Amino acid sequence: MKTVFIAMTILMLLSFATDRLIGRWETKPSENGNVTGVVFKPDSSFEGYVNRKPFVSGKFVFHDSIFTFTDNGCDGKQGIYKIVFFSNGDSLRFVPINDSCAQRREGMSRLIMGRVK
Repeated sequence: MKTVFIAMTILMLLSFATDRLIGRWETKPSENGNVTGVVFKPDSSFEGYVNRKPFVSGKFVFHDSIFTFTDNGCDGKQGIYKIVFFSNGDSLRFVPINDSCAQRREGMSRLIMGRVK
């Protein structure tokens, strides 16, 4: 019984961590008015867009603030980033850990996104 309780507690904590990420996130408009956004889905997929026009999609794993993903860009290369939540969890930024796709790494390193409610 004790083992079942511990296992359930761990599963709840893991699902809570992923739930923090699930939903729609967007940047503030850039100087030229572009808004970049991403929708993280409960099935571990995501879709990125600029001005509501899709430009990237893929699959992700999120555990202990580490975001690991592959997308349909960068020749299928995997990216690994730490996600830093701030402002009561309503904002996030990406800190690169390992990403051999220079263009993606540069773009994600500059992103600051807010949760869309």
